[in-house]
Amino acid sequence: MTPVVELDRVSHIFGDRGGKGGTTAVAELDLTVRQGEFTTLLGPSGCGKTTTLRMIAGFLQPTSGRILLEGVDATRTPPEKRNIGMVFQSYALFPHMTLRDNVGYGLRTRKVASDEVRRRAEEALDLVGLAHLADRKPAELSGGQQQRVALARAVAIRPSVLLLDEPLSNLDAQLRVQMRRELLRVQRETGLTAVLVTHDQDEALELSDTMVILNEGRLEQQGSPRDVFPRPANRFVAEFLGYDNFPEVPGHGPVTVRPEHVRLLSGEAREESGETGLDGTVGEVTFQGSNCLVEAAINGAEGPGSVLRVLHPSDDLRPGDPVRIALPHRHLVELPAREVTTG
Repeated sequence: MTPVVELDRVSHIFGDRGGKGGTTAVAELDLTVRQGEFTTLLGPSGCGKTTTLRMIAGFLQPTSGRILLEGVDATRTPPEKRNIGMVFQSYALFPHMTLRDNVGYGLRTRKVASDEVRRRAEEALDLVGLAHLADRKPAELSGGQQQRVALARAVAIRPSVLLLDEPLSNLDAQLRVQMRRELLRVQRETGLTAVLVTHDQDEALELSDTMVILNEGRLEQQGSPRDVFPRPANRFVAEFLGYDNFPEVPGHGPVTVRPEHVRLLSGEAREESGETGLDGTVGEVTFQGSNCLVEAAINGAEGPGSVLRVLHPSDDLRPGDPVRIALPHRHLVELPAREVTTG
């Protein structure tokens, strides 16, 4: 597939004054976003994902490196000269305008004929299911509807790439899930190339063709969710994706295992072939409805890997109970002995 966005060793240093220091937000990032793909920039606050998005949009200039849009060097091209659609966290709708006029705003600034503006604005509103509300003002809509209008406005200009800066973070949990599906539907129906900034791993896993995990401005791992999730490249990625356990397992180097893959056995039960068994003691037990989250301490172990978090399918364990901890080898993920940044 054709590259739409290419970042070539792009860095951004806030407060840099001619090489005299500053805070590095993004460090020599190489990234390719291909035609029709949905790419997510994922990581904790301060990892550089929003800075990266703003550089693609042209709102920030790289301290070094190049940004190519559709094969053309756009590093110094101003935002209004880039064919980019942007959806912000705050929606940024004009309160005095109708939905139709809000959606058509970008087209009017591009000197599109008024009849074509109206047609494309109504087409975009129809795409997000709001054509019947075209004459209403933003204040008359729910938060989810306002977010759909912001999406329609970005889509209406037919951008080469759609940039989304945590657009769902202001919505409640149930509406976020609904809007994820809506966002993916619109992207698939239009064939748009999209780049989403998020700190929500579930959002990234559901939406991504490619996940890009950042930490302190550096790329830690990238790939499809089906490649990245079961095979985190290092401990940072593993922890960010919910791998809570880092036990010392005899015969293995550094490993991690997810809570749902550990088994707790009580009484005379013992581990099966292909599992390592460790004696432990139940600590805190938290009821979660369909299962319990159990913290189990490995007897005689010390340090961060001595306590495992386990999703246990029943409420039959209490603090202080002895248990056998079974670690299935097929679910152990090997980690590098020394932390390295992967690219």
